[in-house]
Amino acid sequence: MARPSTLSLLLPVLCLAASPTFGQTLDYQWLNQPCADNLNCSNGCSACNLPAGATNTFVGANVIWSGLEVCPHPQVLGDNTIYTTGWPIVPDPTVFVGLTAASMESVQIDSIIIRHRRSADGPQRLQVQFTNDVMQVPTTLGEIEVTQTYQETAFSDLGCLVMDNTSQYSGFQLRLRAFQGAGGNWQLDAMRIVASPCNSTQVGIAENFQRQLQESGTYVDVLGRPVKGQPAPGVYVGGRKRVQVL
Repeated sequence: MARPSTLSLLLPVLCLAASPTFGQTLDYQWLNQPCADNLNCSNGCSACNLPAGATNTFVGANVIWSGLEVCPHPQVLGDNTIYTTGWPIVPDPTVFVGLTAASMESVQIDSIIIRHRRSADGPQRLQVQFTNDVMQVPTTLGEIEVTQTYQETAFSDLGCLVMDNTSQYSGFQLRLRAFQGAGGNWQLDAMRIVASPCNSTQVGIAENFQRQLQESGTYVDVLGRPVKGQPAPGVYVGGRKRVQVL
């Protein structure tokens, strides 16, 4: 489980050119400006629901507010905080704030930073889920306490994004679930995702890697143990004593 930490959030927009040698940043700030997807409510402001900093190769989608009532309110002039209500006592898989991003290059997620707080009767806990493979269900990074003053929560070193060989892109999913409140709101002020080129010298094998043995006969691993079904990556000796490197 990744360890959450607090650190200062840099709010200026970073518009970085797409390049395999530089880091890239997606900033969700919910500024009071028109864009392709705007949030509105009767007693609040209008806020752009798309990130700054997107490039031709690293793109963040609009934020999804599943099962929630949302309303932008100004934190400072032109810069909104999103007030969310409708959170349950315990985490509900249908109630969440969701974010998906895609990359056309091989990148790793260095950090995800969330600036947030709650009202006096708002949710006291926040569950953060993440996956670096858009084809997989997000898993829990951690659950943190939510205070009534703004806090910056960060998760770092989240690994390289898994490339989809059929579409030649990779991506991640992020889900936030606030809970354990008394009907009050959870306020999301900003999110920042920092990515950098994936280390080309890495030789790790994905945890979901599987290889079907194509040759009949009994296979054993290097310790002489029988191997059946879907073996883990490694060296195996087949029925004809031929060494296979998978």
